[in-house]
Amino acid sequence: MRRFAPLFPLLLLVSGCTWIDDAQVKSHAGQVDDDGDGVPASEDCDDADPLRSTAEPEIWYDGIDEDCKGDDDYDQDGDDWIPTEFVGLTTLDVKGSGELHGGDCDDQDRTISPAATDTWYDGVDSSCDGGDDYDQDADGYVPDEYAGLVTKYVGTSGLLPAGDCDDTNSAVNPAPGTIDAWYDGLDADCDGANDYDQDADGYVPDAWLTVAGGLPGHDCNDLDDAVNPGVDETWYNGVDDACDGQDDFDRDADGYVRPVDTGKITYTYDDASGTDVAIAGTGALPGDDCDDTDANAHPYAHELYGDAVDEDCDGGLDSIEALPLVGYTYELPYTPIFVEADGHVYLSVAVHHVTTPAGDQWYDSGFAVYWDTAAIGNDPDYLHDFAWAKSSRDPAYDVGSAHSFRYYDGVLYGVLGRMATSYRALAFESYPLDGSTAGQMSAQSGYADDAFEDADVYVDGSGNVYGIGCDGGTNGVFTFVSSSSFTTSTSADVQQNLDTGTQPATACQFALDGTDPYVLLSDTDDMYALTVDDLSLTEPSWTRTATGIGLAPGDIDTAMDGVDPSLVFSAQASNSVYVAGTGMDTFVGQGSDAPTQAVAMRIPGGQYVVVWINSNHKVRLAKGNVFAGFSYVAVNFAEDATGVALWVDASHAMVAVTGATSLGVGTYDW
Repeated sequence: MRRFAPLFPLLLLVSGCTWIDDAQVKSHAGQVDDDGDGVPASEDCDDADPLRSTAEPEIWYDGIDEDCKGDDDYDQDGDDWIPTEFVGLTTLDVKGSGELHGGDCDDQDRTISPAATDTWYDGVDSSCDGGDDYDQDADGYVPDEYAGLVTKYVGTSGLLPAGDCDDTNSAVNPAPGTIDAWYDGLDADCDGANDYDQDADGYVPDAWLTVAGGLPGHDCNDLDDAVNPGVDETWYNGVDDACDGQDDFDRDADGYVRPVDTGKITYTYDDASGTDVAIAGTGALPGDDCDDTDANAHPYAHELYGDAVDEDCDGGLDSIEALPLVGYTYELPYTPIFVEADGHVYLSVAVHHVTTPAGDQWYDSGFAVYWDTAAIGNDPDYLHDFAWAKSSRDPAYDVGSAHSFRYYDGVLYGVLGRMATSYRALAFESYPLDGSTAGQMSAQSGYADDAFEDADVYVDGSGNVYGIGCDGGTNGVFTFVSSSSFTTSTSADVQQNLDTGTQPATACQFALDGTDPYVLLSDTDDMYALTVDDLSLTEPSWTRTATGIGLAPGDIDTAMDGVDPSLVFSAQASNSVYVAGTGMDTFVGQGSDAPTQAVAMRIPGGQYVVVWINSNHKVRLAKGNVFAGFSYVAVNFAEDATGVALWVDASHAMVAVTGATSLGVGTYDW
């Protein structure tokens, strides 16, 4: 109960005694202690109340300023914030009281109020906002390490569930139904999954590789955990499971698919469209792969001699499949010829019409394809071409089997026989391998009745060019051409048209006797050597000598570069191919396998590789010699063979075969 001061001092003053004037009263006023609380009136905020003075202890929240400090009685810590229940209550004799804001949750600590900055995770609600000090983003979840910890001044704290993986973002928490937006860098649902690995297979799309936290890339479908670079490919399902970009129907990656998979497409997922899209190039691979687990077994592969594998998929363990050159179409290719020069292998034909993979078309032209010697085969990535005597439109003349292709001193030389209604001619071209300007030369014969069946070209050490042509017509004419100048466009004179005798000539080739050139000419009864004392640029005098072989040689193949063998010819009468090299080796065909055309080359070990066309228009190959015997190999070609060519090195043989509509190549290794 509040006490009131007695009035006894005042009564004593007025009861009598000495009169005190106003001045005396005024001079002693500051010393007056009317309430008798021991505090002079000058220091007492209420000298009528002995319970209010600077000597009195403050009783907080009673609305009275007992200690006379002038403080709001509801702001004990003096931080200008009061507990909410005292908002609007005034303090006796304290001006401005009752105007302070509420919300102070600890009125004894001036560091705690709604104006304070909360220090998170110290267990104190410094700002008095009622929030759990361990739930900074106020999303109702706390980090795992603060689960169950209580916040001072917050009665419901310590009850929030754990699992918040980012307590600064209220959109990130493990609340049921939280949708994680992939690839934004936030684990919105706090499930611990890498935000760049939607299917949680441990691989990310390459677009996110730099921000994926060290996970490997190349995931081509981040919606399917069964598709990534770490899985084993499921072959032939049309899906690139291993994300390697490989055709799913070409298991051995050799560029060929099984016949049942021809045209089938492999798909991969496309993020941009959200659909499966075809992998470029799939569905376009050629078929007929006979073993899709062996990259060395496919059409156009090199057949390996003597093993138990059908490498070229032709159905035979040691047979050769001569398949069309990839991307080329031919019409009436004639007389294929291989030439090796400056690290390349050239294959030339005379052709009525050819279309290249680039879409070029040539008519009645000399046309060559070539490989690097280290990349022979039928792979279009390693195959090149050029037309050395060309016409982009069908000309007034035709070419036929008269064709030769030779290499002399850095220059390729070709000759074609051309036949028109009123004339026939030999067309020559030089093709320098150093890239300098090519030269052309044409020589028109005086005989127009029969087309040239064979032709050849020879260049001497002085650069003089000599050409020959022969026909199997009724006149049996042998034509000789020479020129000392072979420029961009040269017209040469025919030096001589020589009647070969009573029998028509079917083949003619230059040959060497040591270093001296001469001409071998074959007709239906024998082979003849045409020799001159001096092969001059003017009309020479020929000496015609029969060889006496008498085997009806069908064709002649000679080497003019000193390569053994120097002479190969077929002899139908004896079912034989004659090979002249280090001595005369005779290759005997198989039974009635009468050869009509033949070519041979010598390989290390004193053996020969011999290829020929028989009377049934089939191609055969043999390897060996007359002493050790020969091993025989079939060369499979889809058409009746019209021409054959051969190139070999120490371990490879490449066979070229022409038919009416194609040029095929097959390769044989040993």
